[in-house]
Amino acid sequence: MNQNNTIDLLSEDAHIYSINTAAIWENERSIVFSENCDETFAIKLLSNLREIIELKGECNFNSESYDRGDDSFKDYYSGEMNLFLKSHLDFKEIYRIEFFFDAKGNCFSYHTTVLITKRDSNFDYWFALYLRQFDDKIIEIDNFLHFQLLTNFENHCSEFVIFLKHCLRQFSDLFSSKIVLTAQEWLENNALNKSQPRRNNKRVKSSYTPNKSFKLDGVDNFQDYFEKKALPLTEIIHELRNEFIHETTKIQQLKDILSGIVIHPKNRINWIGSFKELNMFVSILNYDLNKIEPIKNGIWEVACLCFTKMEKKFRSVNFRMPMVKKPKDQNFCPSFKNYKVS
Repeated sequence: MNQNNTIDLLSEDAHIYSINTAAIWENERSIVFSENCDETFAIKLLSNLREIIELKGECNFNSESYDRGDDSFKDYYSGEMNLFLKSHLDFKEIYRIEFFFDAKGNCFSYHTTVLITKRDSNFDYWFALYLRQFDDKIIEIDNFLHFQLLTNFENHCSEFVIFLKHCLRQFSDLFSSKIVLTAQEWLENNALNKSQPRRNNKRVKSSYTPNKSFKLDGVDNFQDYFEKKALPLTEIIHELRNEFIHETTKIQQLKDILSGIVIHPKNRINWIGSFKELNMFVSILNYDLNKIEPIKNGIWEVACLCFTKMEKKFRSVNFRMPMVKKPKDQNFCPSFKNYKVS
């Protein structure tokens, strides 16, 4: 990655620097089973992880699965529930079994990948936990900070500098001296570079940042918005599963590609329909229904970041084909076409 210019947001490696709970869990779990374990902090982390995974993640199985399951599954469910209940006697046992049940009897894995963005509450907390995983990979810290500057802070350097200074101070107990020194060096270099006003020079490169996914127009708090729109989103993904997306597609994947966030390559939606039908879907989304913020450049590149075909990458050239209206087009996912953003 080029640290002196801009990070390639279209790179397959960009997801390494996106803050996600699965990576945080793996790092913190290794600390729990080391001599450096802080019991109070580790217990609090479990509570925070449970809260955000229940809110934004998908469960492994739920209480309804128990009601529909056979005797073998019911035995399995009961066994896992007993393990979870017994684990409360020792917090390290919770870290060992690596799953939990919510109050409704739904089972979640702590390995669930939930992407954290600046819109999430306690963003500074998750940012600090993700930063400290680079303790053994100091060379990656510059790339991580540059990536966060471009994505979560939209290249507003002064805002990010203030945030990072406060974060290093607030969570100083989490960081080793080498992380703090490396981050401070980054601050010194970038605060100095950005403090000088830009000259009016044609050779200065544009600050344009490519879109990372589609973003619903007029929505500021996506977490609150998707909670209120749970039913229509469920109907949309149910219809799409019938003909256009793989049956394993989760509703969280649909939410992610409509939130403007970086999509992990493994979390792209597997499109099983034709290229023309995906072309139609994106065109309806962007041009016909005005549901997303207009993308002036690179709409098909954005589509490639959100979808795969049989788990293989799309190329933007796949979308550059004439649109042919057919009777089927008029009935393309009615729930989606009638979906209102408000």
